[in-house]
Amino acid sequence: MSLKVKVHLFFAVLLITSLLASTGVLISNARQSVKIEMEDTMAAAARLMTVSLSGASLNRELGVYEHLHELVKALGEIRSLHILLFDSKGLLFEGEPQADSGAKPPDWFVKILFPKVTPLTKRFGNGHMVIYAAPLQEIGDRWLDLRGILELGFGIFIFVGLFLYWGVGWVLKPLDRLLVALSGFERGDLHLRLPSFSLPEMNQISQTFNRMGQTLERSIEENRRLATLVKQTGDAILSLDHAGNITFCNPAAERLFSHQTTLLVGEALANLGFTEYRSRIAEILENCETVENLETGLPLADGQIAAILFSTVPLVDSDGKVRGVICTLRDITEHKQAEEAENQLRETRLLTHHMAEAQEAERRHLARELHDELGQCLTAIKTDAVLIRNRSENTEPKVYRSAQAIIDVASHIYDVVHNMITRLRPSPLDDLGLIPTLQECISAWQKRQPDIDFVLNISGKLDNLNEAMNMTVFRVVQEAITNAVRHADASEMTVSVSNKIDEKTEQHQLVIEIVDNGKGMEIQDFHSDVDFGLLGMRERAHSLGGTFILESSLGTGLKIHVTIPLGADKIV
Repeated sequence: MSLKVKVHLFFAVLLITSLLASTGVLISNARQSVKIEMEDTMAAAARLMTVSLSGASLNRELGVYEHLHELVKALGEIRSLHILLFDSKGLLFEGEPQADSGAKPPDWFVKILFPKVTPLTKRFGNGHMVIYAAPLQEIGDRWLDLRGILELGFGIFIFVGLFLYWGVGWVLKPLDRLLVALSGFERGDLHLRLPSFSLPEMNQISQTFNRMGQTLERSIEENRRLATLVKQTGDAILSLDHAGNITFCNPAAERLFSHQTTLLVGEALANLGFTEYRSRIAEILENCETVENLETGLPLADGQIAAILFSTVPLVDSDGKVRGVICTLRDITEHKQAEEAENQLRETRLLTHHMAEAQEAERRHLARELHDELGQCLTAIKTDAVLIRNRSENTEPKVYRSAQAIIDVASHIYDVVHNMITRLRPSPLDDLGLIPTLQECISAWQKRQPDIDFVLNISGKLDNLNEAMNMTVFRVVQEAITNAVRHADASEMTVSVSNKIDEKTEQHQLVIEIVDNGKGMEIQDFHSDVDFGLLGMRERAHSLGGTFILESSLGTGLKIHVTIPLGADKIV
């Protein structure tokens, strides 16, 4: 039974009950009124008859007889009484109420309203009088009144019923919209919303319903995202009860333990083959403790041991009671391998940096030895040969020619040694600094390669760098120019060295950029001779915490971009 029908039935029963109660009250009041009126009428008629017969005796003389007869008849008709008058000979007169020409009340109504009144008897002289109540006329009048009231009440009942039918339908109309929206929610259409209603209560329900819909949408969307996250995450996520048995697991967990069991749910996690801290893990699961990143291991199907980070957090319900444990297992095998590779790379770069420093120190030592020892010897030989040549020029032609040959060979050896010293350790770098050294280097290459247009751009403060930085810049520029001259077939080459501020870190950094317009190259792994030169430049930059970027393709030339941060340890 619908709410609308229930409301209608309730108000119908209420109205009928009210109508019946009102009818009962009216009947009770009418009955009491008829009884009182009959008693008063009987008493008044008795007093009137008593006064009329006072001091006279009953006789059957014509004048008196007719007078009494008319009086008794009038009283009976007017007062709805049945009057009997007796003398010594018997019944003298009888006065009956006049028949009612109006609506006759039903018998049940007469039976209810007919009063229980004791006949009134009065004696006087040689006779007596008996008065009976005959209230049919009064009861008829009451019936007409009651029927009119009932007809009016029934009309009001019909009107109120129709009004309630319309009013209840109007009031409950928003509930139909609410039921439609709730049915939509049941089907999953959480986007449904209720409009605003004129009734404040229904409007409040509408607003509350809409807020509930928004909350449910957000909650379901969040749950969907969480479910997707749990399903797609690479970490194994498991839910366990107090006994440590698995009650839920995601696909990553199934893959992790697939070689041990095909069905994880119901298994005890502590018994699934942890290689380290097995007793500690069992204790954690038993006591529902919180643990973060406990490193352990799990055997894999190929016999290897996977490095696992074991973490747990208690599973607490809305009442704050601990219902179990949420456990996550993260496979960090690749991470540890990457850490080992990174450590090895760091060690390799440290070794490379140390070897480069040792190489530069050895070059500096060799350059100094060549300059100090071999250079002095060559100078002495050349000086002695010049003396011999000057003394034998006119006297001994053979000695003169031999001395001149010695001078030429010594000069050539000196030039070779000077070039060797320059390649081993450019002397201007120690004596004049980085900028003059780069300018001399570019000038020398320009002389050796006149077909190539060399351009050097210097910006920023570069005269306060330490020896390692100066040597790194020089070697990078030297190696880049050497590779370009040998392999690029370029006609233009631009070398730029600058001291700039990094926009991200707002710190000074050294920027080296070498650009040529040669034939370019395909950038692959560094394995050829050219690649090993590039590899050396990259390692020099990385050893000082910098970056090395190579941009090139066939036919577009080549660009080398090196950045090195300038910390306090890299400045003189």
